[in-house]
Amino acid sequence: MDFAKLIDEVTRDWEWLAFLAQYCAGRNIGKAFCQDVRWWALGAAALVLLLLAWWILGRLMRAHENWKHRRLRARVADSATMKQHVWSGHDAHKPEK
Repeated sequence: MDFAKLIDEVTRDWEWLAFLAQYCAGRNIGKAFCQDVRWWALGAAALVLLLLAWWILGRLMRAHENWKHRRLRARVADSATMKQHVWSGHDAHKPEK
């Protein structure tokens, strides 16, 4: 698809939405067609909000997992922990007999 054709399509869709907004904003607000348009618009807005909330929640969960991982690494790399677990009578460089 050509970029110019895509722009033309988006422009026509935008003009149609602008017409619907003008038509339903006046005296025609109570008509069944405008009621349908309103429900479709509310559904689309709810879908956008749901996707945005899902994205934000995913980012928060990823940040929380990274924080937990950094916290775990800091605890393992603590000097007292390292002395207790790594250097307590074990030498990895000595060959076994």
